[in-house]
Amino acid sequence: MGEVLVRLRRVLHWGPLIALTIITIVTISGSYSAIQLWSRPKHRVTFFRWPNFIVMYTWLFLILKNFYQALHGPGSTPGGWKPANPEDCQFLQYCKICEGYKAPRSHHCHQCERCSIKMDHHCPWINNCVGHENHASFLRFTFYVPLGCLHGAILNANFLYRVITNEFMYYRPYFQINMGWIIMAMMGIAVAMGAAIGVFILFATQVYSICKNETQIEDWIISKARQRRKRARSQGVQLEPFVYPYNLGPWENFKQVINFSGRARGNGVEWPVKEGCNPYSLSIEQLEQKKEKREHVVEAEVVRPYNGAWCPCSHGVCVALCGSPVDRRVPILTGDSFDISKYDEYWVYGDVLLSEAEKKSRHLVSTRGWVPRHCIKEKRSERRGEGCGDVSDVAASVSAKTTAQEGKKTKGKKTKAKEE
Repeated sequence: MGEVLVRLRRVLHWGPLIALTIITIVTISGSYSAIQLWSRPKHRVTFFRWPNFIVMYTWLFLILKNFYQALHGPGSTPGGWKPANPEDCQFLQYCKICEGYKAPRSHHCHQCERCSIKMDHHCPWINNCVGHENHASFLRFTFYVPLGCLHGAILNANFLYRVITNEFMYYRPYFQINMGWIIMAMMGIAVAMGAAIGVFILFATQVYSICKNETQIEDWIISKARQRRKRARSQGVQLEPFVYPYNLGPWENFKQVINFSGRARGNGVEWPVKEGCNPYSLSIEQLEQKKEKREHVVEAEVVRPYNGAWCPCSHGVCVALCGSPVDRRVPILTGDSFDISKYDEYWVYGDVLLSEAEKKSRHLVSTRGWVPRHCIKEKRSERRGEGCGDVSDVAASVSAKTTAQEGKKTKGKKTKAKEE
């Protein structure tokens, strides 16, 4: 009973409510169109009789069943989790929020506030993460939605065609046809086709990632690993090649998620890897990337407070409208120290440096997130040899260095051409 209540609470969110509204519109309009088409003479409507209703409501049952199962979530490691072998802790990331180590392929979700097992992404349409335990049901959900929506769109289109050709004038329909139902059928077509195309694209990307056995987060980590080695080579440093350990071939990868048991294989902590690969290869690469990231962090000071609002109109129209609606925001106070790791046009991402006591007094779950760019001012740093200035100065200096390097390259090319 408790699990049911948890899932019901997850439904009371804008994402699942929109998804259920779309399903409702397509179902009601499709059912009305099917009933009206049923009223046609029997010798002209063989296809639109009772088998049509069975297929349509079979799609509905499968969609809702897998939607409900996907709400369960991917599963999570318990707070304070540690590997069985204490020596393996050095290969894993530590989650300060959950106060435990992250299992291989696990990531902390700031929306769900937990470390999700084999996290692929946080999906707003189910208000939960997609990962180890619910990846199969989510994939089936994205498979049945386009089929059901396409069926509903065909029914509505057929009904509108009969209305336009005045076919209903020659016999009495079950329900009176009025402009409201015609608009409903038109809306059903538009919503169904939009949902079918969008969800089918999502289904195709999920199948592709499952066949590679790479989550969206892992794909991002792999691309950063390639960039890191490319950057090292340009500096004359040779790093050890990175081999993704979990790709066992398309068929084996697919069977880990989709199989006759209906459940994902494994416990979500231990994973089969390629022969000769380290089970912690990906985690070790993440630790190296985090270490490199910390070396490039810009130390800054908060010069203007921000309360963590999603639409901070008091900070300007551009700041209010250009922020991501999904990413976490973090409240800050004047005088706080802030480590910047990412830049956007109007926002910066990083960590507020607070003690545990300060964190508890402000009731903060996480100190990491986005803040308005103009609220931050860079501190004086001897290591970088830069003076005190705001974040825009940092971006300007980076741009100036890039321009100077490009100028040197162009000058060198011209000199070479003259010599030849």
